[in-house]
Amino acid sequence: MKHIQTPHLTLCYEDFGSSANPCVLLLGGLGTSMTRWTVDFCQQLAQRGFYVIRYDHRDTGCSTFTSPSITHPGELMAALQKGKIETPFYSLYDLAQDAIDLLDQLRIEQAHIMGRSMGGIVAQILGSKYKERVLSLVIIMSTSLNPALPQTDPLVMQQMMTPLPSYFTAKEDHLQARLTFTKRISSTDLPFNETEEIALIEEDYRRNTKPNQTLFHVAAVGFTPYTSAITKDINCPVMIMHGTLDPIFPQEHALDLHASIPQSKLVLIDQMGHDLHPNRYALLLEEFSHNWG
Repeated sequence: MKHIQTPHLTLCYEDFGSSANPCVLLLGGLGTSMTRWTVDFCQQLAQRGFYVIRYDHRDTGCSTFTSPSITHPGELMAALQKGKIETPFYSLYDLAQDAIDLLDQLRIEQAHIMGRSMGGIVAQILGSKYKERVLSLVIIMSTSLNPALPQTDPLVMQQMMTPLPSYFTAKEDHLQARLTFTKRISSTDLPFNETEEIALIEEDYRRNTKPNQTLFHVAAVGFTPYTSAITKDINCPVMIMHGTLDPIFPQEHALDLHASIPQSKLVLIDQMGHDLHPNRYALLLEEFSHNWG
């Protein structure tokens, strides 16, 4: 792991492959560390001739954590009800700026951007607002934030917003809650590997004993208004990968993105949920390499 100081904060990142190759910047999902872009995935992508960078968003992993923290959904709702961003909150535009700051510090002029879930929304902002820096976009299981689209399954939303038991004082309860949620949102046609999921959870707590501040990311989404101008203004090549059984962003979100983004390619996968299963790495990497390798 490496750390780099940007004008606003410290970001923790890791790179794979030769910096002489085209860069692929990986953007993680809501409340998740860079570890969700697994080492295996990053190495496979690097082996295809890319310089791969994964990093911890602010408030995750080993990057800067916002202070003071918020620990209860009630604090989040009170902030959102004010209708304007006040310290210590931020929007997805700030996370997009973090990505640009990271590229600046690494002296990378252009990159392919690959974003999953919340990271896919940040990718759209980058493709619209920082055109000269973006070679292409890969948007995985994400959304335009269009409020007219079907919303997240209520049970899934309830699980997302329920505070977790402490990993350190109630580890088994913590793991069980995480596993229950992850199974609920995962693909139905591929086996769920409980051992690997637990290993990823435990790796995060070995890297940083503080839990990721997920509620700040929820607030960042809430403070990012939908505007159709974002998708309409993207003019780089775009691939959209989405599942037909995604309970967080139903497949209509992918159809909306495809219709809204010029020159986009849609890869709709039957029975895929809100996950990037290792068995789908080959499909994603082959599609990406074929189009932009």
